[in-house]
Amino acid sequence: MSTQWILAIIVLLSLIIWFAQLLWIYVRSQQQGRDPFGPVSGAAVFFIAAGPMTLFLPNVVDRVADFWENIFQPEMMDRFKSSESGEYSVPRLIVAGKTIPLTQDRVQIGRYENNDLMLDHPTVSAYHAEVNLRPDGRYELMDRDSRNGTRINGTIVRAAVLKHGDQITLGALTIHYLVGSDVDAAPDDDIPVEAEERS
Repeated sequence: MSTQWILAIIVLLSLIIWFAQLLWIYVRSQQQGRDPFGPVSGAAVFFIAAGPMTLFLPNVVDRVADFWENIFQPEMMDRFKSSESGEYSVPRLIVAGKTIPLTQDRVQIGRYENNDLMLDHPTVSAYHAEVNLRPDGRYELMDRDSRNGTRINGTIVRAAVLKHGDQITLGALTIHYLVGSDVDAAPDDDIPVEAEERS
């Protein structure tokens, strides 16, 4: 076998290993309730060391992901910039001690795994609600004909614009919506729930 064939096989195997690692990082991020595109874009530059970098140096991977995000999506980040302080403040949902940043224009919430935010609780409907980004930059919560209803601060709603500090109740589960850059500690819910963010 010639040297060229050996080199071609090595390159092909390296690409397969790299792709398999990126796929693993994508699935792992979803299971951790994170937006998978950040970790994948941050790890991809390390080629076949993508997996080890994600496991042993996650901060480096996150910094690379932030770098790519600032280059390729500055207009998306501008919508999170406060006109008063100039600081970035990504709106987020807090559920069962997990923080889910709202970096997508639409987040579907429900019990089934194909939701962007999967809530494994019997009182949550299969496709319970969704959070949509409005043209004015605010997020709106919409109930999707759920069985147990959707409440904001105790009031049943079909659709409502979210405000900082709102408590969203889906069935018997409470989610906190925060916008400010301050870390207003939302109380941890006692209900054990697995939250996964999917894209």
